Parts: sequence; C-alpha cells; structure tokens
Amino acid sequence: MASPAPQSLTSTGVALTFNAAANGDKVPPGSILVVKNASGGAITVTLVTALVLDGDLTVLDRTSASVAATTGINGIRVPNNEVYRDPADGLVTINFSATASVTYAVIS
Repeated sequence: MASPAPQSLTSTGVALTFNAAANGDKVPPGSILVVKNASGGAITVTLVTALVLDGDLTVLDRTSASVAATTGINGIRVPNNEVYRDPADGLVTINFSATASVTYAVIS
C-alpha cells in the first residue's frame, strides 16, 4: 500500500510522475487521479467508503464508489467528504479491478 504525494500543476505544465497501480493505495481527499490504462480493456477504479452513516440515504448500504476507466488516460476527482476518508489517517483508499499495465498520478 502506497500513498504517493500529490503533484502540483503550474501554468507552464508539469511532467507527471506515474505510480504502478496497487490495491489499497491511498490518496488525499479532494485530489485528482490521472489513471493511465494501457491494458487494452476497461477497468474499474473503486474509491472505498470508510464510513457507513445510518439513516443517510445517499450512503446507506454503500461500500464503495466505482468509476469506469477506459483505455487511455482518465481523470477522476476524489471526493472530499468524510464518507471516503479513513478515520485512521484521513486518506481515501483506492482499488483497481486490474493492475497490469495500469499506472496513476495524483494531482493536488
């Protein structure tokens, strides 16, 4: 499990550093994931919901928020709310349906 530091964008651009995808990696809430999928098939990126809030119909019985990542490059905004933050470290856990030929960068 890795927690790569978010990279800052500038007005002149930046060469992003991509990390190998691994289940259980953690990213800061409110960041943007840039997922590069070179596997040749669509994958699913799952943002794990750390909390289950009883009575809140928006999160009741939910265990994760899945986002499809087609081949190529995909941008995913990580929600900045308590439902996704792990109470132990304040980060959001991400999982991938496949990790071969999949990399990602984190942007603040």
